[in-house]
Amino acid sequence: MTKFERWFINRVIRREVRQGFDHPERITALYKMIRVACEHEFYEDNTVTINSAMQEWFEKSLRKPTR
Repeated sequence: MTKFERWFINRVIRREVRQGFDHPERITALYKMIRVACEHEFYEDNTVTINSAMQEWFEKSLRKPTR
């Protein structure tokens, strides 16, 4: 991912997670976009495999230090 792409995604995500009356729906939509992209990329894998991988990646993201 280029520096610009990372900047752009961070900008969009910061705007989407801003608190408001519909922020849970916006955050859920972000997760859904990631899920759909994984399903399209890893189309040969079954649902259980994708669920397991995504759960592992999510847990790994919690262990990474934030800035």
